[in-house]
Amino acid sequence: MTTASRVLSPTARPARLLERAALGTALVTLLWGPLAQGSTFGWGFSGLTLLGGLTCLLTLLAVAARGRVQVAQPLWVVSALALLAWIWASVTWAPYTLEAQRWAGVWTAVLGASLSLHLLCRTRARQTAAVATLLLGGGAAVVVAVLQARGFTLPGYEALPGTPREYLTGPYFHPSHFSGYLIPVAALTSTALLCSRPSWSTPALLLLQVGVQVMNLRTDGSSIPAVILAGVLPIVVWAWTKRAWLGAALTVLALGGVGAALFVTTTPTGTALFNAHKAELGIHSQDMEGFLAVRRSIHHFGGQMWAEHPATGVGVGQFVTEFQKYRLPASDTPGSVDQAFVNYAHSDYLQMLSELGTPGLALFLLFLLTSVLRKPRGLAPLAWISALATLLLTGLYDSHLTAIPGTMLVAFALAGLPSVPVEEETPGGG
Repeated sequence: MTTASRVLSPTARPARLLERAALGTALVTLLWGPLAQGSTFGWGFSGLTLLGGLTCLLTLLAVAARGRVQVAQPLWVVSALALLAWIWASVTWAPYTLEAQRWAGVWTAVLGASLSLHLLCRTRARQTAAVATLLLGGGAAVVVAVLQARGFTLPGYEALPGTPREYLTGPYFHPSHFSGYLIPVAALTSTALLCSRPSWSTPALLLLQVGVQVMNLRTDGSSIPAVILAGVLPIVVWAWTKRAWLGAALTVLALGGVGAALFVTTTPTGTALFNAHKAELGIHSQDMEGFLAVRRSIHHFGGQMWAEHPATGVGVGQFVTEFQKYRLPASDTPGSVDQAFVNYAHSDYLQMLSELGTPGLALFLLFLLTSVLRKPRGLAPLAWISALATLLLTGLYDSHLTAIPGTMLVAFALAGLPSVPVEEETPGGG
């Protein structure tokens, strides 16, 4: 069959049109996720569920029309589907079924969009479109934050009541959530700068990275150091692609930085050192002792849920209601977190353990780790290595990958984009 006949084949046209529609919807979803208040509440949450669901439907129709499916990372795909199946299974034992269904729906949208990108982005042009969309979303988020810093909040956006005006939330509901979203954006921007030849886009990427880091310092969030780390780690990854010895040397330095972080968080001397210099990192409202005390109190809820439901968890989306059963008496902890409202576990690992049990955490980790079992060729796979390493650390004290849908979507999109195209478009394709 000639190239022309392949292009004009009547049976190929429906598949091609459906693929274009699915990819277009997926790209719109990538923008919606973070820019709709992180898709965490209300209209943002519902919109992400609808857009992600439509992306899944169009992708399935495209695959059916094509009559075959090409998978670059089979183990990752299987682990994603297994995780999604376990999430839906947990709906059957969740005390509040409607809330479980809502969260199972948004997990379906997020994982489905990631899987769709994995199946659809089989060419460099499509991968470039996805990466460009992620960068445009990051740029738009920075613009929203800059406007906020200048005293102008876009209609429809609102911050958590009581958030000081000097702390920027960008398009998100809370400044710490905004900071968490900037982690994959910082990793992708640095990777694009390091791994692309200088061109007209270089100044724009530099401006974006500066904007990301400057706005990050205005969030007063616990992920401020993580965003800085995500912007630096691509240098280590890039060094490995050039010279193994250079990559190894920089890796040792990076591990030394992790050791320093552990020193700061686990020793009185390190804690005092952090408190003395925290303002230089943009952290003003909390000290290390207070931060650790709050996290220990919140982690108590998730730990107790898992201890009572180790095999199943309490069900997806149930932390927000079930944690209240594990409050300590007010007389024992006056003014503590036990008298406050807590809507998620503040740890990706405890979020999965408390809601989905030990099998849920195992499937979640399998999903993450199988995403890097490939030779990293292309901007997205290279950036994902840096983003994942950082997010695995923040998962100890926050739930960016399990409780904030917009951030989950962007991170999992990087995880899903295939390392290399498995086929090239025929002439006339898109």
